[in-house]
Amino acid sequence: MLLTSHHRCSPPRRGGRRPRSGVADLAGCLLLLALVAAAAVFCMSSSSSRARSRRQHEDGGSRETLPSGSGATPRVTIFSALRPAPEGSPARQELAVRSWLALPGNVSVVLLGAHASSLAIAGRLGRRVTVDAAIDSAFTGTPFFHSIVARAQAASDSDICVLVDAENILLPEIVNALAHLSKVDRDWFLVAMSRNITEFLYQLADNGSHWVQADGKTVSFRKLREIPADKWASESSDRGLIVAWNSPSSPLHAGVLPSFLYGRGAHNRWLAHEVLSSEMRLVFDASGLVLGFYPESFSSMYDMSASKRGRLPAGSWKYSVNCHLAAIYGSYCYQLPRRHSTVLHKVGLPVFRDPLSPKNVSFDDCHFGTKCFQQVTKVKSRIVLEILKLGYNVLLSDVDVYWFDNPMPFLYSLGPATFGAQSDEYNETGPINLPRRLNSGFYFARSDNATITAMQMIVKHASDSGLSEQPSFYDVMCGKNGTNRISDDKCLEPNTNLTVVFLNRDLFPNGAYKGLWEKHDVQSTCKKLGCFIIHNNWINGRKKKLRRQMPTGLWDYDPTSRLCLQDWSDRGSFRLMGQFHLFEDTDR
Repeated sequence: MLLTSHHRCSPPRRGGRRPRSGVADLAGCLLLLALVAAAAVFCMSSSSSRARSRRQHEDGGSRETLPSGSGATPRVTIFSALRPAPEGSPARQELAVRSWLALPGNVSVVLLGAHASSLAIAGRLGRRVTVDAAIDSAFTGTPFFHSIVARAQAASDSDICVLVDAENILLPEIVNALAHLSKVDRDWFLVAMSRNITEFLYQLADNGSHWVQADGKTVSFRKLREIPADKWASESSDRGLIVAWNSPSSPLHAGVLPSFLYGRGAHNRWLAHEVLSSEMRLVFDASGLVLGFYPESFSSMYDMSASKRGRLPAGSWKYSVNCHLAAIYGSYCYQLPRRHSTVLHKVGLPVFRDPLSPKNVSFDDCHFGTKCFQQVTKVKSRIVLEILKLGYNVLLSDVDVYWFDNPMPFLYSLGPATFGAQSDEYNETGPINLPRRLNSGFYFARSDNATITAMQMIVKHASDSGLSEQPSFYDVMCGKNGTNRISDDKCLEPNTNLTVVFLNRDLFPNGAYKGLWEKHDVQSTCKKLGCFIIHNNWINGRKKKLRRQMPTGLWDYDPTSRLCLQDWSDRGSFRLMGQFHLFEDTDR
């Protein structure tokens, strides 16, 4: 059955509470009851209206109307996120969105994310398609599933929310199903598997009222439903799932939705399972109905069933971290190959544990000047060196650095054979590259021979030092007492000819520059300066840093929900940061 676990195990829930025994049996019973209830509701509706609407499709008539009833037509909002080529097909995605707009009733579409294709489609298809860019995304630009769900939950102008993949073509049957379910006086959740089809040879008419063949002849809804059975086999890809629910403001399940990467497997099934096991909503499995279909290419490109056989889609850490989250959160069982067990994913990054890092790191007592701080900082430079050797440029940013905008274009503009680092100088006038004024908490290093050699020298210098790594950066590249300074903001390391650029403090201010942290409106003041970042340093201790930063409004993350703070009710309040397409640069 669709919502049962992959295995019979029942891992403990978060907080130590174990799920009730017999979850799989309970799931089956609940689904059976839900399906019986759905069947009863469907049967109680007017059979004549069903027949009338079916005849309209078979005859190629106008769009199907909702069944008659006492209630108003439910407002349905379909949420999805387009994928750029080559991962997504622009033609298939536009056809899918047009199929959604062709559905009868009060249907609107919200495309999530800041990709240009979303704006283009919305411009072509009219006012019923809107774009919302205020969605949390990973550094690769991939949206987070929990942010998408949160956005849908905030849809105060909708009665029913639908989440569907951007290439999923929806058929009018889904509106019939949702209209019937809207009469159920309970919170409910619907899940359905779309049908896989090798190729789809039909197009929507220009007015979007019906489907046509290549020769222009109308295709009835019945003919669409009668596509040969061997092309309709349900498939295990998570992208084929359609989920929908009513009462958007009511919770879906008891718990916190992990930071799944959207479209990278596991998240739809995890959500359906948790909604079912939480027993806060009636759950309907409508996979027996023909609600939609999607391209067969999903199976070959994104076969998440491969993980059952100990494999994951080739070359993608994104699938492994989604599987990891599905396995460790909630009560959903998911087999994770052992070789991926060290890959974690919490806020959109592949994370690994460095075997050389100290094990006794204190959460509150590892601030500047402590022995713990010295040990941790020396580990950072060793890791950066290893990544540089792999051929990747590195932007190191400590977690107390707040970003206003994407600094990468500026940092790349410094040119080759350069090392850009923040200056810790607090005096507003005079040189900014005086001794010990290089801050190793924010720097950009290129993967070239000069930088790699310099980093090797820094690592060796730090290993022989009783201080943190920060003095080693300055002493190696600028020379002890600044003997390698060539201007008020540059040094030249003589052995490698690597130029060290101390970054403009108006653009990359430290925590003591111009008293920015003490300003009444830190954000506005920094924006006037043109800041890319601001460093919350020159203050000791995690708690003191939090007390300084949080009241300023420069705190955009809710650790409880793992979401960036958004106000979806105020469309004028959104602040969209630049998109970080780090891998589009020609030199890595």
